[in-house]
Amino acid sequence: SMKLGGLGPDYETIKEKVKKLKLQKEYSRQIKEYNMKNLTVVQRLPAKPQVSSVSRQKALEYAKKIPRPKTFIAKQWEQEVKEVLPQAPAGPRLPKIPSLESLWSRHEKEKEAVAAFEALHIL
Repeated sequence: SMKLGGLGPDYETIKEKVKKLKLQKEYSRQIKEYNMKNLTVVQRLPAKPQVSSVSRQKALEYAKKIPRPKTFIAKQWEQEVKEVLPQAPAGPRLPKIPSLESLWSRHEKEKEAVAAFEALHIL
């Protein structure tokens, strides 16, 4: 007595599903109306008493009196920068270094040595 699958839609099962969906929607509508009535009653209850602002004021005053921690990071960084970058003198010319002539002659000798290497195609 079992009916096996056939071609086309089964109208009997579709009607049952539609009927079941309508009943579900009607039930949800009734529950929604009931809840809306009860929510209005709950809203009419007195509100929770608010905490006095005296305790808040005390807390704010206490927070103002607490000493804040000092930040040493920025100050240390500024000191390091000053140590690394010495300030140039205010005058228009730099002071003459006594060994400047020796450094200049060394530079010229090394310059000649590099030119000799380039002439020999070593570099």
